[in-house]
Amino acid sequence: MIGRTRDETATAPVAGHYDRWPFPGVDHTSREGLVLLRRLMRWLEAQAGRAPSRVIDVGCGTGHTTVALARRLPGVEFVGVDVASAALEQAHAHAEAAGVTDVRFEQADIGGPLDQLGTFEVVLALGVLHHVPDLRTAFARVASLVAEGGHLVLWMYGRHGRAAHMLNQRFLELLTKPGEGSGDREVVARAFLEELGDRFASDSGFYTPRGTGAEGVRWLIDHPAWLADQMFPAYERPVDLEEILALFDAHALTFDHWFGVPEEPARWTRDPLLQSRLAALPRRTRLVALECLLRPAYYFVSGCRVGPDG
Repeated sequence: MIGRTRDETATAPVAGHYDRWPFPGVDHTSREGLVLLRRLMRWLEAQAGRAPSRVIDVGCGTGHTTVALARRLPGVEFVGVDVASAALEQAHAHAEAAGVTDVRFEQADIGGPLDQLGTFEVVLALGVLHHVPDLRTAFARVASLVAEGGHLVLWMYGRHGRAAHMLNQRFLELLTKPGEGSGDREVVARAFLEELGDRFASDSGFYTPRGTGAEGVRWLIDHPAWLADQMFPAYERPVDLEEILALFDAHALTFDHWFGVPEEPARWTRDPLLQSRLAALPRRTRLVALECLLRPAYYFVSGCRVGPDG
């Protein structure tokens, strides 16, 4: 396996979790996916005429995102890596069924070095780094994959917007019998959603393709991999925007874009005083101020590694 040494076993529970419940396991469309596709097309077009473009999906799971992008971007080399072998088996099958040839999948653990993979024009780390106990080390290894002039795209759970859901997870943890294994956790989580979901789970910050309301609760109940991912993850630590900015700074990445969040003060307030105060802030401080208003359940952001020519 690429990237794992004997003493780097902190991600082993996470690997076991996703071997038991390969994620995402289903095709689902989202506005975020369309936004990402458009942004990738723009970035890769800017690379035209150089060496063939490479994109890596770190923590690709069952490969649905990787394959969907590869189908729409022929001629781009796609690599998907994940620590869970069961998820990768599904990824291989999914790519074969879709007839996609410009993609390969490898087993790799971001708890270990990744430099064997080379560098990439676009590095995707979507929903993975908040599941890694040693975030700083894992981020450094992911950031090392970004080529000069390349981009890193992150999707990470937000501490502020997911706070209520973290209490739901803690509630389920307290009700789970030690030593009973994964089956007990699934039974307890399902009972919680069926009985208390509308009061305590709805709009608490969990994530599904069907939103965070009652329809999202029903989605979790009907999709075991999503139920496990959202209700009893092996490890999860949400972040805030200032943490993300600090990680970018530490690895020579320039914060580029917060997808879906307009930065113009007029989009958030009509009050002239508030608008002028927001507009007067440095960009990064203004983004953190907007974070205070939004309290996001997740961050979908990108950074770039600026080359010598800017």
